[in-house]
Amino acid sequence: MDYTEGKTRLYFPILSAEIADHAAHAVLQAIGSKLCPKCEVPGQELGGDPQRMYETRNYILYKEKALRHELAEGAGIGEYF
Repeated sequence: MDYTEGKTRLYFPILSAEIADHAAHAVLQAIGSKLCPKCEVPGQELGGDPQRMYETRNYILYKEKALRHELAEGAGIGEYF
C-alpha cells in the first residue's frame, strides 16, 4: 500500500465482525441459549416482562460449584447445576 511519504509498505487487513445478540453468539459457539448471560432469569421467562429485574449472575459461585463437582465426580454437570 502506498503511504503519503512516498513509501510502499505491506498491509495485512484483519477482517472481523462483532456479534450483536446472545442468540447468534450461542449458535456460533455451539452453546445453549436457554439462559441469559447476565442475570438469573429462568429460561421459560426469557423475552417476557422487560420491566422485571433479576439477580445478576455470580460466575465466581459457578466456578466454585464446578470445582466441587470435579472433586466429587457424582452426577452429570447439568444435573449438578
